[in-house]
Amino acid sequence: MIPKIVQQFGRSLPKSFLAIAQFTLTCLLIFYLSPVNATTIGYLSEQGELFRQALAAAKLTPEDVRFEMKDMDLWGGDQYRVKLLDVFFDNPWKISPYTRTITQDLLAAKSDIAQLAASAYKRIDGGVSPQLNRDLLTKYKQQVQKLGDDALAVALGKLSTQAGDSFNTSEYKALPPQLRSAVAQFLFTVPDALHYRQVGLLRSLAKLQLDADRTYTEVFNYAVKTVEEEAAEQEDASPEKVLLIESLLDNVDFKMLNTGAILIAAAVGEMQSQISQIPVNLLQGNYNYSIDTPQGRIILSGKGDQVYSPDDYLLIVDIDGNDTYSGGAATKNIAHGVSVTLDLAGKDRYSSPPGKIPSFGAGIFGYGLLVDLQGDDSYEAQYASQGIGIFGTGILYDAQGQDTYQGISNLQGSGTFGSGLLIDNEGSDRYSLYRYGQGYGFTKGVGLLLDSVGDDKYIGLEDKYPNGGPFGAKRHVHFIQGAGLGRRADYTEGHSWAGGVGMLVDGAGNDRYECEVYGQGTAYWYSLGFLVDKAGDDYHDAGWYSLGSSPHFGVGVYQDDGGSDRYTGIIMQSLGNGRDWSIGWFEDSAGNDWYNGSLMTFGTGDINGIGVFWDKHGDDTYLSLLEPAYGQSRLEGVSGLRELMLTLGLFVDGGGKDNYLLLPETDPQNKLPDTALNTQSLATNPVAGNDRIWCRPTKPHYVKMAHGCGIDAQN
Repeated sequence: MIPKIVQQFGRSLPKSFLAIAQFTLTCLLIFYLSPVNATTIGYLSEQGELFRQALAAAKLTPEDVRFEMKDMDLWGGDQYRVKLLDVFFDNPWKISPYTRTITQDLLAAKSDIAQLAASAYKRIDGGVSPQLNRDLLTKYKQQVQKLGDDALAVALGKLSTQAGDSFNTSEYKALPPQLRSAVAQFLFTVPDALHYRQVGLLRSLAKLQLDADRTYTEVFNYAVKTVEEEAAEQEDASPEKVLLIESLLDNVDFKMLNTGAILIAAAVGEMQSQISQIPVNLLQGNYNYSIDTPQGRIILSGKGDQVYSPDDYLLIVDIDGNDTYSGGAATKNIAHGVSVTLDLAGKDRYSSPPGKIPSFGAGIFGYGLLVDLQGDDSYEAQYASQGIGIFGTGILYDAQGQDTYQGISNLQGSGTFGSGLLIDNEGSDRYSLYRYGQGYGFTKGVGLLLDSVGDDKYIGLEDKYPNGGPFGAKRHVHFIQGAGLGRRADYTEGHSWAGGVGMLVDGAGNDRYECEVYGQGTAYWYSLGFLVDKAGDDYHDAGWYSLGSSPHFGVGVYQDDGGSDRYTGIIMQSLGNGRDWSIGWFEDSAGNDWYNGSLMTFGTGDINGIGVFWDKHGDDTYLSLLEPAYGQSRLEGVSGLRELMLTLGLFVDGGGKDNYLLLPETDPQNKLPDTALNTQSLATNPVAGNDRIWCRPTKPHYVKMAHGCGIDAQN
């Protein structure tokens, strides 16, 4: 065939060209006609053959498993969509290796807050890399070296309208010289960071003829609502506020804005490093240097236990003591663009006043960073704290200790039109909140909670705040523990916004995760949510759209790489469920695991969704209602174009001697038992089984492009 093609179209070409054409066509045909394209299932280097076998049972190939972006464009609503979403829609087989690599890199950089911030920005297409500029802080170091003992005074002069000599007081001279140098170098970076903020953000406000103070307040109140405010609102926002925020999203230069954050984060990291190298006996002392600047108060304290009031601070450096903070590390108004707190030691209490008051790692239209290096600390705030970014960057970094983090909403790694990071490197910690946190990303936002080591608890509070809406009046909608969310307006005024990226990454430890609706690797409306746990025997109690499950154009990913884990998926649609142009990806790599599911679990696809469940190894126990489950699809009476587009449920168990058991016919809305259940009394599930391949019929009726399949490989 190939020679005939070449002869037909190349009679007038030289023989050398004919030979090249024949060789090229041969290579192309071999590539495209080969059973497996290396750009698809080849990304699953482990157990890829099992996926091929399961799909073949449904007369599918790995190349069939993707979303065609042009088809999705027919539904629209994806303004501000991030590129990573397109990558996964185009090739879902990239989800596993890309997720693992991205999160390994985050853990490897766990002590480099500038690099962590840069990695977060890459997820929303708005970042630069400090690693590419090794001289980022060189000019500031040179300034300090040149000025010597006067460096801090000169830096203070640049931040105010006073001459540098006026700061050279007896209190100034009482400060340890090495401390003065480290602080001076940081302060020299502040004007440059503020300039990036001016160019990237404030200039856009002026261009749009917006009052900066009013805009700050309006956007903050849109992004952060109290429980009472959200319950009282009938609509998401007025048309005027929607257009206001869109104008900001279209005009703010996020790369410029984030460059300022990278500079501040790098400068804080360097200041921390320099101060930590100073002998403790030289740092501690009877000094408490305080001075006001246009950017907020500066306090340098070596006295021990201190109390910090809820003021506007540019910088707090506290050397020792069990301190109490009511403010700091937060840009609470448009006039203050940078706020940093560095606490070196002690069991500290960070307690924000009640209400919507930014605190403790809150970058609202600016940069707020809190670094705590030692001690068992407690962090308390109702709203907007513990690593939150809104048109800015907020970072809370805790190096060690058994810490507690608690609050209500928009906390603990929460990004809305900005970046919020909470990094905790050591200790068995407890995180509790109600919603929008523990790794949450809204439009043009990324939220990251990174916990490296410890037996941690991640709790979604339920006792006070029922808000279930369509899920039931007593249910709780969280969007926590690796959750993405966008603004859906296709049924109102049409101004939909694609969502952001939420990531919870836990490095090691026997952890506990609890939530109800939307959590633990979930995403809604062109967004992405990741929950990745690298090691440990973990417990998961989750509900609707959880554990690698998503509806409406999202990608929800759950990935666990070690340990014998227990999963209880109450209600329905969990453990690898994709609904309405979404991908739900559940992956457990090792251990003898216990799964307690309900309806629409274990790899189910729902009206043009793709749901994947993958347990690689171990002697596992599966409990569920009969169906839909274990690689099955569902179409709720859909007709029209959707019947011509893929719906897929896929189940893969890669090894071990497993038990597939049927739960008794009880109300699936109720919480299902796990350890208390007598498995000996349960019937064997007739669908799934050891060393088998199966196909499941679509519910409720057959549709040509809806498929369900599964495989169990006992080895």
